[in-house]
Amino acid sequence: MKPVWRKHLMICLFLGLLAVPIYFLDFASTGGGGGNWISLDFRGLIFWTYITLIAIHLTVSSIAVLLLPKSGVLRIQFGSMVFSVILLVTGVAAYGKLRRLAISNERRTLMDSRKPLVNIIELKRWWYIPDETDPTEIQVSVVVHQSGRFAGDVIGEQTDPSGSSTTVFQSTRGPESQRQVLEGEAFTYVFPLKFLTAGRADDVRITLYLFKAPSGPAPGDIAKVFMRSPQQGDDGEDFYGVLPAPSQSRQ
Repeated sequence: MKPVWRKHLMICLFLGLLAVPIYFLDFASTGGGGGNWISLDFRGLIFWTYITLIAIHLTVSSIAVLLLPKSGVLRIQFGSMVFSVILLVTGVAAYGKLRRLAISNERRTLMDSRKPLVNIIELKRWWYIPDETDPTEIQVSVVVHQSGRFAGDVIGEQTDPSGSSTTVFQSTRGPESQRQVLEGEAFTYVFPLKFLTAGRADDVRITLYLFKAPSGPAPGDIAKVFMRSPQQGDDGEDFYGVLPAPSQSRQ
């Protein structure tokens, strides 16, 4: 074996053995979970970063020794280590960028696939019973454009001058009140109200659901929230629509 390769292998062996104390250092410094205020587990981050760096370094330095045996082992090792760090940082940055791009494309595909569903549930009108001053229930006129199991809930809130909200009333309908509906069906749905505090609600949110399965949740379930000023039409989980002003009571 040539002296240059002997020195190279000795340095590689030293760097490999150095992984043992780095492993215990990693466990000691990150095994506690990062403190009382955070529960993220970073165990293995230092160790596997070092292993990845050394793997790159051994490959690059071995190629350099093979191609440039007269350049000196220490010079090759130093240059290879610097180059390996650059490759590692570049690789991590490239991976992060590709990962973010993949997540963005996945999100865009999801949102595009949900666009035809935005108007599956239409809230035509709603009104208080017997009146807005002292309501006992809210009724909604709904049209659905897909068959399924229909349900909903209502929340009324009062906002004070400081901007904080207090729940005034909420609907009391449970799972047993869900009804099976057909595609294109128009109907009236009743929400009995339970008052939690005295006052008049100045912000009402009506959430309507259309479940695909006869019972329980399933992929493709639709939830649409009708509120005074929605910030978006779809967040990937729920659809949002503008809640119209209440109509005159039919009673």
